[in-house]
Amino acid sequence: MKVRVIAAVALGLVIAVSLGVRPADSQSRIISFSEIKPGMEGFGKTVIKGTEIQTFSVKVVDVIDNPGVLDDHIVVRVSGPTIRQAGGVAAGMSGSPIYINNRLAGALWGSWGFQVGAEPIALIRPIETMLALVKPLKEKAQMRLGQVPHPPLMSSGEIAQRAATPLLVSGLDGRALKYLKDGVSERVMRSAGMRQALFSWGSEDFSQELAQGLEERYSVRVQPTGLSGAAAHAGSYTSDPIPLQEGSPFGVMLTDGDVTIGAFGTVSYVEDHVILGFGHWLLPAGETEFFLTEAYILDTVESLETPFKLGVPGRTIGAILEDRWQGVGGVTDLEPRSLSVSLTVKDRDLGVTNRAQFRIAYYESLMPLLLLVGALDAVDRTLNRIGPGTMLTRYTLKAQELDEPLTRTDVFASLSDIAVTGPLRIAQTLFTLARNEFRDVGFTQIDIELEVQGAVRALRVKSIKTDKESYEPGETIQYTVTLQAYRGKEQTVKGELQLPKELDRSSVTLLAFGGPRRSDRDEAPEFDSLDDLISFLQKLPSNNSLTVELLNITDEGSDAEEDSEPAEPYKDTQIIDETIVYGEKTLEIKIKTEKPQEPTPEKPEEPKPEKKPCKFPFYCP
Repeated sequence: MKVRVIAAVALGLVIAVSLGVRPADSQSRIISFSEIKPGMEGFGKTVIKGTEIQTFSVKVVDVIDNPGVLDDHIVVRVSGPTIRQAGGVAAGMSGSPIYINNRLAGALWGSWGFQVGAEPIALIRPIETMLALVKPLKEKAQMRLGQVPHPPLMSSGEIAQRAATPLLVSGLDGRALKYLKDGVSERVMRSAGMRQALFSWGSEDFSQELAQGLEERYSVRVQPTGLSGAAAHAGSYTSDPIPLQEGSPFGVMLTDGDVTIGAFGTVSYVEDHVILGFGHWLLPAGETEFFLTEAYILDTVESLETPFKLGVPGRTIGAILEDRWQGVGGVTDLEPRSLSVSLTVKDRDLGVTNRAQFRIAYYESLMPLLLLVGALDAVDRTLNRIGPGTMLTRYTLKAQELDEPLTRTDVFASLSDIAVTGPLRIAQTLFTLARNEFRDVGFTQIDIELEVQGAVRALRVKSIKTDKESYEPGETIQYTVTLQAYRGKEQTVKGELQLPKELDRSSVTLLAFGGPRRSDRDEAPEFDSLDDLISFLQKLPSNNSLTVELLNITDEGSDAEEDSEPAEPYKDTQIIDETIVYGEKTLEIKIKTEKPQEPTPEKPEEPKPEKKPCKFPFYCP
């Protein structure tokens, strides 16, 4: 009898690969889905601890022949000492190759939770379904490598040259881990001023992107390992090479280095340089560029819900390029694209400096979130507190499509949580470039320096005055801006602006404001090219800038003449050392002109919109 529909719980990522298989003999060693009948017996291969491959017994219960091919499955009972040692069918066994009559039938991929007994039921993905990934993987290898490599046959003692189960996370803790799992809340985004400062355009999209963590976005479980540093890597547990063959463990990693996020499974099938595994998707991400790594299994954790393998990654030996319904697939000897992150965090009050380095897999929709949590964790570990302060940020972003690196320096202040603001802004810059409408930027490296102190350094624009009440066209305006320091004394900043020689107005407005923008009334800028966008980001004023600008220089709606004077002479920006400036003030200035002014027709007074109270200091318009 063939079962039509069945519900199961995916075990997690497990990739099965056999680096000793050639195309010529691959078909002869496979048993087709149509040949498998209830009652047939066989065995499976997996690793429960370390790198030693163990076997377990398999007996076919029935066959699930759903419409199409992606939902076809083989129902089996598994048994033996290996299953008892694992506490049942464990997450991380996904991809374990299953053999019937000594021929490869498929990859173990799922089971039912809360099973009691020594012979739990599991699901097997037919190998034919997974083999559909081989062709696109070979085509991608051809494009990337220029030729299809043919690695030598490997025995169980040899290893491939160079390069999840829950998503296992090492090197993250506290709220950085929570944001990875659950996303960044609206409250956190607003309190960090994401809607008011830096650049407001696109902030709504950025907030929505980060609002979903990995668990909600991809329906995966995020599991911390409690490991960090060298303890989170295979080199701390074995110096021996870790061979890749059918039944051996391997990793699919979103990050590697001081922060590791990824899943571990079992090698199922390999054809030349192509590997297949899991028997189900990881995220799913479709076309990907994740790290394909060696893996070492510390142990298999028993659980009342679902046991899982606790593993750590080894060397990167290739790239995972497909993450589909029927499994994941990768190519060995192919260096995956990635963003290298170098972080330096200094607490000026404690005199403590920490550094972190990790790589982020090149998957654009995940890169901003992964950069944020990695940077935030480094700041939290350094400060060892959550509270007020001022943060100086410097970062340099390199990419293939940038002639010169994008470099920015900025200052942030907070009365409640200084650690999160700087990393959020850097992640927003990455998000903006990753989502640009022109072309793939080709990120390669970002170097970040963060310096934090507990004192809140902020100045509010209190007033602006000029040396005279009225001016003639072409005259120079001498202005003085008074700034109120947070819990400190007033400061003054002086400067000058020259009026245009041709000015056909009775008055102009002088505006003083802090930071990169004035208010939410500003229209979102439009860009004609990636170069325009990068130039805008490069020139965007920082939060520690004070800008004084002349408004109403030309009539609204009038076309600018080709030889008209540029707008920049009517704007003066000064940098205030490591102190943010916020707020704005305006002043009307009379202009002496010989041309008689036509009386302005009186307009009925329109009610002014009610201004909502600002709950977040420093970033209110």
